[in-house]
Amino acid sequence: MLERETHLGNDTLVKLNEGPVTFGSGGVRLSGEVLLPNAGHRMPGAILCHGFGSSRRAVKAGARAIASHGVAVLIFDFRGHGGSDGILDGGIVADVIDAWHFLSQFPCVDEKRIALIGHSMGAMAAILAAQQLNPRALVALSCPPELGGKLAKAPSFILDKLSNKGTTVINELSSEGALPWPEGAINMLSRLWMHLLGFGLRVDWHSFLEVVTQAKMSTALGKLRECATLFVHCEGDNLSPYQSVLELYEKARHPKDLFLAKGGFHSAPLQLGGLRGGWARWAVATLMAD
Repeated sequence: MLERETHLGNDTLVKLNEGPVTFGSGGVRLSGEVLLPNAGHRMPGAILCHGFGSSRRAVKAGARAIASHGVAVLIFDFRGHGGSDGILDGGIVADVIDAWHFLSQFPCVDEKRIALIGHSMGAMAAILAAQQLNPRALVALSCPPELGGKLAKAPSFILDKLSNKGTTVINELSSEGALPWPEGAINMLSRLWMHLLGFGLRVDWHSFLEVVTQAKMSTALGKLRECATLFVHCEGDNLSPYQSVLELYEKARHPKDLFLAKGGFHSAPLQLGGLRGGWARWAVATLMAD
């Protein structure tokens, strides 16, 4: 593992051990990284889940922010993304569960104090997995809408067209968008973002859309027990309208919080600034609380 020094404030120094890992089940090998603080005691853990079409690189800065406060962190590429095997299909929840079991096996990790943190598609997968895992904390960044949102209202011929594509390799979004709802400038920015960062994916549209359109995140949220939940969203997010997350927030059980930022955009919660620092501090405080 690579040892990395991280400064907190002016005089606090935390050393992190970072290293690559592989795990998975069902014949799908997932590629990831662990960030382990040097500590002589058991510590809480966190799993960060990236969004559609990106990779663990998108959440690594947030992972370091959390790990620097004494939390063991696992980041990974979903199936069909980055260095992981397989095809993006209906198995995104299974990937999160595999990540949970992998991190829980570390002797230094307190399996009763683990947070699930996800952005966009990763937020949906984290919420759906949480009902089986019941984490100590759940953070949903730029969560997509549930059935009844923009995807559900997309013309049926668009969904049929995507479903009939079969398996597709995408190195950057096509002019029609990887998903049916990005349009205009949002689509152009998404294409540029994927191209510049080198993101790509392999996707089975029929299997993936079946999960997305049938995902009952509100039901999953209602089943959580003793899990603190935080929703982070931007009013300027044109990809996942903030009204949809307000509906999910109402379904979540207490304790729960909502960070709704003025302006912003879909990936803003991952960027450097007060928004990312806010949810990172919330996650650390929740995990460290007695």
